[in-house]
Amino acid sequence: VKVVQGTLAANMEVHRYANLFTTGSYRDERSGSRTGYMLYKFVPRTANNFDQGWNYGQNLNIKVPYMRLADVYLMYAEAVATGYESTTAKADGFGKSAVDAINIIRDRAGVGHVAAQYLGSTTEFMKEVRRERAVELAFEGHRFNDLRRWRLLAEVPYTLKTAAEFDRAATLNPATDTKVNKVANYRERVILQRPFSEKHYWLPLKRADVNMYPEFSQNPGW
Repeated sequence: VKVVQGTLAANMEVHRYANLFTTGSYRDERSGSRTGYMLYKFVPRTANNFDQGWNYGQNLNIKVPYMRLADVYLMYAEAVATGYESTTAKADGFGKSAVDAINIIRDRAGVGHVAAQYLGSTTEFMKEVRRERAVELAFEGHRFNDLRRWRLLAEVPYTLKTAAEFDRAATLNPATDTKVNKVANYRERVILQRPFSEKHYWLPLKRADVNMYPEFSQNPGW
């Protein structure tokens, strides 16, 4: 935690560190994280007990764009790769390939370009596109429709929600660099399996509409 406007007393230094290890204070299911991952996206940097940016007037007034440029690049990469069956093809009138579009996003984030192992075929490249969309557009409401479009909604591991579990290898010492506070016994634990099936590729029609005409049938499975 970084205090932006307020001050942090010496005896409160421990609050700089999120106790995400198993049984840690941030793993409480009522006030923390079931999965071990804490959502920082859309959270103001002043949302801590010292800057007090967590109150209703400040924390909930968040401007969320209807569509982001990164989403446009991701949609373009997917469309070009699947439409032309090539990772290097370019759409008419635009000088970027599917790979170029993904790399623009990765350049902005300050990470390396798409690894060579994903460039040999569109099948492998689409694995990277799916991962990139999951990371870039996390918590923005796209994943359900993305998985339906890819026909992966009812497939493992996409139906699984997992938690990252690990133990602290040594007692936390805030006076030392956090790199030496190692973790141990990292493992994944399935905490739920979403019961999606073939019918979830459709949405149900209103019963009143279906009952209106005998020829107007309900969507499959509903």
